[in-house]
Amino acid sequence: MNAKTLLVKQSVYIILFIPVLILTSCFTPKPTVETTVKNLVPGASLAGRTVLFALPRTSLVVRVQAVKTTYVPGPFRKYSGKYLGIQPEVNQKQTVWRLKEAGISSFTEPDPANYFTLTTNGVLVENALTLTGKGLILDVTREIGQETPAFTVTSDEPDGKPYFTDLSVKRNFIEKADTVYRTVMRDTGFVRIPVVKTIESPKTLDEKAEEAANFIIKIRKRRFKLMSGQYDTYPRDEALEFAVKEMTRLENEYLALFLGKKVDQTWYYRFLFTPTDPAKQQVLFRFSKESGICQNGGCKGIPVYFTWTTADNTPDIPSGTVSVADSNRIYYRIPELTDVRLNYNDRILAQKHLFIYQFGPVIELAPNVILDKAGK
Repeated sequence: MNAKTLLVKQSVYIILFIPVLILTSCFTPKPTVETTVKNLVPGASLAGRTVLFALPRTSLVVRVQAVKTTYVPGPFRKYSGKYLGIQPEVNQKQTVWRLKEAGISSFTEPDPANYFTLTTNGVLVENALTLTGKGLILDVTREIGQETPAFTVTSDEPDGKPYFTDLSVKRNFIEKADTVYRTVMRDTGFVRIPVVKTIESPKTLDEKAEEAANFIIKIRKRRFKLMSGQYDTYPRDEALEFAVKEMTRLENEYLALFLGKKVDQTWYYRFLFTPTDPAKQQVLFRFSKESGICQNGGCKGIPVYFTWTTADNTPDIPSGTVSVADSNRIYYRIPELTDVRLNYNDRILAQKHLFIYQFGPVIELAPNVILDKAGK
């Protein structure tokens, strides 16, 4: 190789090396992103690049309907066989409760035992923030948008009153002629003269029962004539249907004076419950047919309790440790699919498949969700 060729090659190397040297001299290393996650300390300052977040937990809302049935004996029950040839259905007053139906729903709330602070000189990428919408991390500075239920009791007004007001369509008094004697002075002396006087006296229970029974029979006769067309003029179509319906209703009201009355009232209960131990059942309330639903410690009744079975859909995922600060990590939860049942004796009142966060593992989020200030 001659001197001229060597000189040309050296010149090419110098020209290619100069841009590389310039680029190398202008390059500065990117600053290291430092991120720390700690358990929230009460009273700690949240100034600077500090984010407060919490792990979610699942709470259950249980709605139960109980029906209170009041049985009231009729005032004419002793005369039902005498005047109507029937036997009373209710002979003594009593109250009976029964569980009608129940429902289970769930909502997500921050777990008070798992509040954390995240301090970083970087920024959170979007895939970390989307965990909030999925419920894996709860940003406690935002409104969760869930109801905050508590134990409440409401009831419907009963269809009928547990007493009787219409005992007869006639007056409560009966006029009776009574003979009284008045002493009159005559020439020969004093003479007693009979005088007829009308006296109003209250009707006896037997007399009232007889009137009510006669009124029932009269209703039945007129309803039969109305339906068989024995009157010269009678209502047709809807008017006839309405007349027959009202006569039947009135007959039933008077029959209740002999048979007795049953009054139903529906009570609505709402309970808040947070499962804690996946291997434990817990009593929600107690129920008895005599007193209904109660939650007091000394109340008697059969327990209505929760049982749940986890599906173990995340058995191989290792759980993270959330009690010690871990640089460059964010924790989140994987909810566990759980079969929840509300049981009363051998009867399942309600059953539902739910995702329960506190039964699932706690996972560490990958460190690449923490970026530098430029978001690169």
